[in-house]
Amino acid sequence: MKNIQPLLIVDDEIRVLDVLIKTFESDYVVLSANNGFDALEILRHSPVKVIITDERMPKMSGMAFLKEAKLIIPHTVNIILTAYTDLSVAIDAINSGIVYRYLVKPWDTDELRITIRQAFERFDLLNDNKNLTEELLSKNRELERNILELKETQDKLVRTEKLAVVGQLTASIGHELRNPLSRIKTAAALMKNEIREATSETDELLKIVDNEVMISTKIINDLLDFSRERKPSLKPCILNEIINGTLTRLRFPDYIHVEQELDETIPELYLDDGQIQQILVNLILNSIQSIDDSGKIYVKTMLNKEFVDLTIKDTGCGIPQSDLEKMFEPLYTTKPKGIGLGMSIVKMLVERHGGTIQVHSRENIGTTVTIKFPLKPIILEN
Repeated sequence: MKNIQPLLIVDDEIRVLDVLIKTFESDYVVLSANNGFDALEILRHSPVKVIITDERMPKMSGMAFLKEAKLIIPHTVNIILTAYTDLSVAIDAINSGIVYRYLVKPWDTDELRITIRQAFERFDLLNDNKNLTEELLSKNRELERNILELKETQDKLVRTEKLAVVGQLTASIGHELRNPLSRIKTAAALMKNEIREATSETDELLKIVDNEVMISTKIINDLLDFSRERKPSLKPCILNEIINGTLTRLRFPDYIHVEQELDETIPELYLDDGQIQQILVNLILNSIQSIDDSGKIYVKTMLNKEFVDLTIKDTGCGIPQSDLEKMFEPLYTTKPKGIGLGMSIVKMLVERHGGTIQVHSRENIGTTVTIKFPLKPIILEN
């Protein structure tokens, strides 16, 4: 029974070529050429597995042809059949890995039949190994994806457990801590009024008390806000008015300059003004804390097709890429003060308004936060 496997025979001697064709045409699909150039053209259109070629041919030698053939079909099994026993050519042929066997004319027909059969077996074995390797690599990539998904699931589980503990703690101690902090703040204000001739040192100490109370209050508010499951109470609002009101209430150090560029064409949006103020306060406080010396904070709004863009940009210290990837994770922080809930809360509130948030940052250059609010109200739960 004839084998359908393709065999290419290349020899410049027509008589030799005819003999080889007649010898193997009953066993294989035989393709033939009497020079390397025609043989290369055959390879461009036929899926050859085994090549038998003469070595010494005009214009292109057998080795030169096989090197070009490898660029077209890389995995053919090649046999050189020649009347010239050039040892250096034989050694080069075998060492290059291009040639499987180097046989000398006149050939033994039975030996040549066995060699060709083994060449096809070698091709099939190499091809099977290649397929198995590709399958193994594919399975390995799939396994790596599964391991990554498992790790992400485990990380989410750990964060969920952390948040459950946070919720339990905030429910029991949040309100209890607010009251003494409020009394401390009031007492500090009264002391400042009572001490009419306070020294600069006393005045500085009272400012420290006031600042630390503000930081502690923010931490408690973050904990309580994060533990609540509260939908935004949407009503028609002017975003620019909320921004102006928030900036007026915040205290900025003298070394920070604030610039605004608010788009007056923005229509009313359906927002929870209290939650929008909370978003603004968290982001602007982050910008203030990132600026050690002189710097700027830019607040910009812009109508952008079906969205309104709110951008807060600073010239602060920037955020390392490794921290940028984790900044929305609950309880992740690099600050000496704080518990790592500010940006998680911002993201949660933005998404509950149907919006998106993106952060771009470069160390020692600054950070840009862009929030997109939809023109039409969209509420996303949790």
